[in-house]
Amino acid sequence: MSNYDLAALGAGPNLHGVRIDVSDTASVEAGFADADRWLAGQPLDVVVNCAAVCPLGAVEVQSEQVVLDTLNVNTVGSVRMLRAALPRLRGHGGRIALVTSLWGKVSGPMLSAYCASKFAIEAVVDAARRETAGQDARIILIEPGVVRTRMVEGQVAEAERATQALTGEDARLYQDLYRKYHAMIRKNGGGGVSAEECARQIDAAVSAANPRTRYKVGADAKAVTALARLFPDRALDRAFAMLLK
Repeated sequence: MSNYDLAALGAGPNLHGVRIDVSDTASVEAGFADADRWLAGQPLDVVVNCAAVCPLGAVEVQSEQVVLDTLNVNTVGSVRMLRAALPRLRGHGGRIALVTSLWGKVSGPMLSAYCASKFAIEAVVDAARRETAGQDARIILIEPGVVRTRMVEGQVAEAERATQALTGEDARLYQDLYRKYHAMIRKNGGGGVSAEECARQIDAAVSAANPRTRYKVGADAKAVTALARLFPDRALDRAFAMLLK
């Protein structure tokens, strides 16, 4: 949790802010230990992990380090949170919701590292849910489409910077793609659901008496994942190509 987020939450008798860096195991462990001290023996009921990074770039252009960093924050970060949460949620019906994305169900151009990380979270959660059957803890996947957050707002500027950074053969091969992607997200940047609406649906999911294993949030998440199930690969390729025209 950033200083900005802590300040925005304000203060209250039932509110305790804990700063956790999901990319660091020690930070996750320390954050949960802090929460344990504050709870003072009371059970932990709900954990929601939505921390993520979303770098943009073509597979051939994006550095190996960017891919590794994305997987560390998004996927391994989710594993760290899940491992820390389960012992505290087990036995009294506690719930953890891990936020993936529609990009954990279908891959889009310029988002390979992000998509890979989200696909991996889906796999981890499916495995963990089956491994923990009968332990009285619920693991829930939240699969939103576009959510209007600071991360999404920053992608327009990031796409522009990435386009300008292309040189040599990368520029010759990919500049047109980068420009089209930049134009697309600039045009559609105001779409999707608000962060408040997404939070409301996450709250409903973790509060449900018998929560489902997966919740899609937003019309785009429902539509794109349905198309991915119905369309053969080449048809889906053409659909993405049309989006970038």
